Amino acid sequence: MAKLKIVFSLLLVAVMAFISQSAIAGKVIKGGPLKGDGMQEPKEARLDSKREKAPWIESWYIPDGGYMENGGFGPSAPIDHIDEATKGKLTQPKLSTIEGLLMTKDIPLDFPKKHQLKGAKGTWKCATFEPAGGNGRNMSSRYGLADHSNFDTWQIIVIQAPENMKAIISPAQDDHVQIWLNGEKWHNDSKWTGSPVEVDFDIEVDLVAGGNVLLYRCGESGGHDYANMHLDDATMKKVRIFPTKKAKSQDDFFAEAASALSVGPAGKLPSTWGNIKASEW
Repeated sequence: MAKLKIVFSLLLVAVMAFISQSAIAGKVIKGGPLKGDGMQEPKEARLDSKREKAPWIESWYIPDGGYMENGGFGPSAPIDHIDEATKGKLTQPKLSTIEGLLMTKDIPLDFPKKHQLKGAKGTWKCATFEPAGGNGRNMSSRYGLADHSNFDTWQIIVIQAPENMKAIISPAQDDHVQIWLNGEKWHNDSKWTGSPVEVDFDIEVDLVAGGNVLLYRCGESGGHDYANMHLDDATMKKVRIFPTKKAKSQDDFFAEAASALSVGPAGKLPSTWGNIKASEW
């Protein structure tokens, strides 16, 4: 009887381990970052994986307005609107670096007037939205819009890692997603995923010890609009992600992410990674 209990316990542990990793299903895309212009589409089969209970990242650092009336995500996607809006001082790859991120304190996004969101000043702020927020339109709802068409949005997180490590990013988007990390482009997919919590591709990326800046761009044409992402469970247990839900402003974001954005030695990083709970991300 005692042996039977031991066997049962071992089986239970194995099942629980499987369940904890089941958010990552199918083949993981490896071998990044992307080469050339980075506009190539994934060749792997789509996962069509619904993940309602995945650790979706809900808090982001965003500009106070998107690039509006973009003519549709197709023609807009290859254009670096960040480059044009800052006269070359920032680009999308540079914005996904610590240096570029810090420049957002002083360099506004000056989109052409016909492409500006009404009332936007080109500054940055923090926003928190659920994957299905705004009835599956969290790109619109983050700007107080009900259902807008033909625009691009950008959103940033800083991932503070304790060491050099691999991680898996899992986006869900409507329509066209492009993701940069630490100055390099890792993902490009022009097809919507069908649901705010449905993932088509898991992508392995490289994190460095300290702060890692991830830039997520999503282009929308019509219908639902959402830009969501989660990381794998193993990574979430090791890293800290900024902004947290507590951050409301640009100042809040840079204050709480200060240690991750420090240029000091990696050995100076905080060691208590468990102090920030998943509910804060």
